[in-house]
Amino acid sequence: MLDDLITREMIQFSDKTLDWKEAIKLAARPLKDFGFIEPRYIEAMINKVEKYGAFIHIGKGIALPHARPEEGAKRVGMSVLKMSHPVLLLGQKEHPITVFICLSAVDNTMHLKALAQLTTILSDEHNLACLLNAQNDEEIISVLSEGAK
Repeated sequence: MLDDLITREMIQFSDKTLDWKEAIKLAARPLKDFGFIEPRYIEAMINKVEKYGAFIHIGKGIALPHARPEEGAKRVGMSVLKMSHPVLLLGQKEHPITVFICLSAVDNTMHLKALAQLTTILSDEHNLACLLNAQNDEEIISVLSEGAK
């Protein structure tokens, strides 16, 4: 399922220096552009971080921005943004993020298989290192498709 959600169109790279809000907006752009989310979903993701803190930092440079289905999710989807320079989530040095994986969930269950696969991939040190060091979309797709098997 994960390799069905994260296609080439859903992967971006940036060498710009961005703040965390700009990074989330950029990371979510493919989801918005392809009709997976409404623009208000992006604002909801940012608002969640402002309200609840750095809970989207799921470990070793990976963030998983998401919001509630009723906040503008239209279809289950995921997008990936790989940054050349770490983004400090909430401006805090203890939360450097180089990979943003945005999640659009339309209910409380449909996305769980994809999240389970993602968790399995990220818990493997080799896969995590490959993802963090990926230089192009083929490398990201390779890590995600191999790990999803």
